[in-house]
Amino acid sequence: MEKELSETAYVNGTGKIHTTEIFDVVGCPIRFEYNRFFYEEIIKLLLNVYENIITIPELKLNKLFSTTGQFICNLPYTNGKDGLLESYAADIMTDFELKGVNYIGKFYIEKDRCDRNHYCLNFTYKRNSIPDERIGRELLNLAFQYTYSYKKGCIELTFTGEKESISFLETEKVIPPHSNLDRIFIRDDIKEDIQRFIYTFRNFDKFDFPLRYLLSGKPGLGKTEIVRTVIEKCSDYGIVIIPKNMDGAEWLSFEFAKLFKPSVICIDDIDLLFGKREEGYTRKTLGKFLNALDGILENKVFIIATTNDKKLVDIAASRPGRFDEIIDFGDFERKYFMDLINQRTQDENIINLFDEEVLDYMDSRKVTGAFIVNLIKQMKIMIEINPGFDKSNLLSYLQKSYKGFYKSQLKEEKTIGFGE
Repeated sequence: MEKELSETAYVNGTGKIHTTEIFDVVGCPIRFEYNRFFYEEIIKLLLNVYENIITIPELKLNKLFSTTGQFICNLPYTNGKDGLLESYAADIMTDFELKGVNYIGKFYIEKDRCDRNHYCLNFTYKRNSIPDERIGRELLNLAFQYTYSYKKGCIELTFTGEKESISFLETEKVIPPHSNLDRIFIRDDIKEDIQRFIYTFRNFDKFDFPLRYLLSGKPGLGKTEIVRTVIEKCSDYGIVIIPKNMDGAEWLSFEFAKLFKPSVICIDDIDLLFGKREEGYTRKTLGKFLNALDGILENKVFIIATTNDKKLVDIAASRPGRFDEIIDFGDFERKYFMDLINQRTQDENIINLFDEEVLDYMDSRKVTGAFIVNLIKQMKIMIEINPGFDKSNLLSYLQKSYKGFYKSQLKEEKTIGFGE
């Protein structure tokens, strides 16, 4: 078929052209639907190639313009610096070659009956050529490999559609949380494991393989704080992905993560997402998760996940090969009690209340770090209200807290603490 473009076109926002283009193309168009994020990432890729900001040997841009409306674009992430893409995205046309095959691409937005936007890419191709039926996905892969907007940073993922496809994932870049491994009171061997994880991610080009850790331990021992540290330390060297509201489609996080190198998925309380197959979790959800971990095709996705009890995670998911390490935290050690207390307060009136009797009491109940943090917070308020607050008041409060949080578990549990 022939497509005649006789309208005035705008070339990358730099000026008008008045011309007629005849594209001699055949066959049914190859159609893709993406969310806005994927759609604009492909446009950014083509713009950067067209303006010779980046060079990709297998991709050549001949033409790039809009046939209706004004296409405004400040080139994104030029030379690694943040830029801005603004586009009315009205019938953007491009003539390009990928791996020696010539394509005519049309970018446009359709609205459905619910006034939702559908970001569409149609590709046609020249006579006697053999097109790549996954041309849209190939361009998206190149976009993530070569452009800067999502080569590093922290992303929250939300599943927004009815069809389980990465096209229905919404992304939001977030500021990585501030954390520091030196401020987490855990065993030295655990710190070494986490430092090795971060080092491998930062030096992915050297190792070219991922690490996958499962952190197992009671609530309040610092697992979530470790994940925050991983997020902060890795986000400047690759993509950190946090599944947020995935509605049973958590496995799509892996499909998304495979677009990037390196990438790490952070999953807090993994047992709540996948759990054990005999406890009502669907085979479909668990099976897709397991296949994403190793599957038939190798992937290079890092994982750091937490669970309050590794027994809650399906045995097939936690076997060697799917996770490189399962790190048991054990109890919060007494030797860290005063270090954590001094970290959280400089008030001598509070610090002096923690004598050997109080420390022995807390140790016998196997308190967690999270419990101590909350205890200091409460003590600051109680001393403000009651300047005569003494050790007997503290011991009374400790006993009440224990009963309040774990009364129904006293015969089975000998720990106190909060969920992270």
